Parts: sequence; C-alpha cells; structure tokens
Amino acid sequence: MASAGQLGRRLQRFKGMERGLKTAAIRVLAAVLPAPAPRAPPDWDARAHRVLYLRYDRIGDMILATGIIEAIARTHASVTVDVLASPANAAVLDGNPHVGRVLIFDKQRPWTYFRTLRTIRRMRYDAVLDAMVLSPSLTTAILMLLSGARHRIGVAGRGSEFALTLPVPRARHAVHYVDHSAGLLSAFGIDPHARAATETIDTADTGAADVRRGVGRASGAVAATSLDAPVGGWGLWRPRLYLSDTELAAGESQWNAAAVGMGGRSSPSDRHAAWRLVVNVSAGDQTRYWPADRFIAALARMHERFPEVQLLLIGSPHDVARMEQIGRGGDVPVARTPSMRDMMAVVATADIVFTADTSVTHVASAYDKPAVVMFPRGRGALYGPYGTDGRVVSTPGPTLQSLAAAPVLAVLDDVVARATSEAAVGVAGTGGVPG
Repeated sequence: MASAGQLGRRLQRFKGMERGLKTAAIRVLAAVLPAPAPRAPPDWDARAHRVLYLRYDRIGDMILATGIIEAIARTHASVTVDVLASPANAAVLDGNPHVGRVLIFDKQRPWTYFRTLRTIRRMRYDAVLDAMVLSPSLTTAILMLLSGARHRIGVAGRGSEFALTLPVPRARHAVHYVDHSAGLLSAFGIDPHARAATETIDTADTGAADVRRGVGRASGAVAATSLDAPVGGWGLWRPRLYLSDTELAAGESQWNAAAVGMGGRSSPSDRHAAWRLVVNVSAGDQTRYWPADRFIAALARMHERFPEVQLLLIGSPHDVARMEQIGRGGDVPVARTPSMRDMMAVVATADIVFTADTSVTHVASAYDKPAVVMFPRGRGALYGPYGTDGRVVSTPGPTLQSLAAAPVLAVLDDVVARATSEAAVGVAGTGGVPG
C-alpha cells in the first residue's frame, strides 16, 4: 500500500499533467484567436445590468467569492449578480441577498454542458466575470466566448486575453486569494486597494461598512509559523454567509446537547460559562488529513490546559468512523453535520476554530473567528484565514502527515489563551455569532 507521502506525490504529478494539458490548449486558442480590442466598461448605474460570476468549483472558493460579489451588488444597485455554481458549492449562496439567480454547472457531467450554455445565452447577460484570477481555466474561457455577453471581464496577464473584452490589472501586492480576486472590482469602478472610509450605509443585515471602501477590517500581517507569513490579507473583502435563525438555532443546540452529554463540564444554561472550540477532523483529500493520534493529543492538551473550554468535533459525513475514533480518544463529543450548512452553523456558534486546510477555514473568516489552520507548505498565505486573528501552521513536507504535533500545539495554546483572556473577552463581544 502506498504511503501518504507517495499518494501526495502521485496526486501532485497527476494535477501537474492535467494543468500542462490545459495550458497547452489555452496557448493554442490564444494563437488562433487574437485578443479582441478592449472595450470601456459600461456606465453600470445608467440602467439595469445583469452579470454572471463564474465560480463553479469548490465550496471554499465560493465562500471566498462572497465578499467580492457583495461589493459589486452593494456599490451598484442597478447591477444584479447571478452566479454559475457547482452542485457542491451552490448551497453556500442560500439566503444571500446580494445574489440574483444561481445557475448550476456540473463539470463532471459533460452531457449537460449544452443545456447550461443555452441557459446562459437565454439570460442575455451584459457581462460575465472570470473568477479564476491566478491562472486561466480552459472551461471558463470557452464559456465566456460562447456566453453571448458583450463584456467579458477577467484579470489580464494569464494568457487568456483572447476570451476577454475587458481585461483588468492584477491587484497590486495581493497575497491572499480574496485580495487577488478583488482585482475584478476595478471593472466596476471600485478600488480593490481602498482603505479609507468614505461613507456608511444601512447594513443591519450584516453590520458591514460601506463596500466602496471594502468590507470588514484590515488585519495586516498576522503572526504565522514556518513558510506562510503574512496571513490575514487586507481584510477588506470579508466573505459573507447567511444562515437562517433556524440554522443558527440548530448549531446552538448541538453545543448545548454536547455540554449535557459531557456531564455538565459546561452548562448550556449559561452561554458564556465556557468558550467553544470547534475541531474539524476532515479534509478534501488524503494529503490534508492530519493523523488521528495527533488530533487526540491536541484534544488532551486542550482538556489539560483549558478545562473551561468546551470542545466539539465536526467532519464530513463519510468520516463518521474517524470522528468517533478521535472523539473517543480525546473525550470530546461529535456533532452531527449531514450537510454543509449544518457544519457552518456549528462553526458560526463557536468561538475558536481548529482545522486543516478546508472550507471550514473560510467559514471561520466569514464569522470573524480566531482560527488555527494546518496547511501543506506554501498555501497558507494564499488560502488561510482572512481578515481575522488566524494562525497558520505549515508542513515541512507536501502532506499534513509530515506535520508533528508539537508546533501545532504551541500555536493552538497561544490562540486559545489569547482568545479566552480577559482582554480578548472585551473584543469578542457577547457570543458565538458577531452581531
């Protein structure tokens, strides 16, 4: 049986070959299809415009896109932003008041492509946006070319100019993926780098500041270990999730049930009797699974150092056996999260988050939760916590199996100690969901 390291290397080689083939195809198209003459952006406020944001990939990528989508919708009331989503990530947008229509594109079912394209053309979009801001996507380029939209917007310098009528410059000095994505905002007259407040508007539904300057607060560089400083990004375009009161109440009930099940270690009748640390033990692929025995060691350390902190495990439905093993070994109850939004509700009603590199990281950012995130080397600055007091622990090797417990425990100790200190109580406010 291949080791985790061998599996990681094989996966990297396969992904490299796939990227190479797609890059070659894009170069052929670039040679055959010269770039169109760039068009000036329309006057977005002159009339109603409908745009389509292409984000049909993973859950985490959709979460990271929500702050950018909100910025466009808030700044131009005349612009409706529809989203092309995947079956996996469409539910991220449930309840989002800044999204018009959600179209589903199942990339794994090629026989549905024509139907999706026909729907896009029937909508007569004024513009389509290429959200793949770091490297070009062959599928996205073809969708844009065939969309029928007058304006095709994307970041310049990626080799896909043949598909763009409105190329925009890269965001200067961006490190985090959200800030790279903010380059798209310049097509809508929004400065992706703006930091100064210009005005405020009624945002009772989110408490956000005016998006003409950005959403959230600039966090600057946040301390990190190993290879991935700075972490936190600009903090201007924070992701936003919209859970219903019913969903949040269900998340709250999971914590309360866990407290009762632990024999009163923390009392559900007093929400603030214990701080809540949610621990995610699942990941998207085997290279990002931290060994179960190290999770158990981390949980034991939390019990020893912070007996007042309530712990709760979450994970994917297909990881039930792993969750139960870690829960038993670490004396921590397991939450039941059959859907992605169930998971989001548990994270939203927590105070601190501990996870591997997964979409849980971005849920923590959306709800401004301090998070400790374990990343394969080189990914933490790009995809780590955004606009919050997040910390990254990077691996010495290509997989999380190469990450020892000691550096993780050191960072986790520090984050939990700071979050639960008297100084942090005044900052954190009154509960699991900032309001």
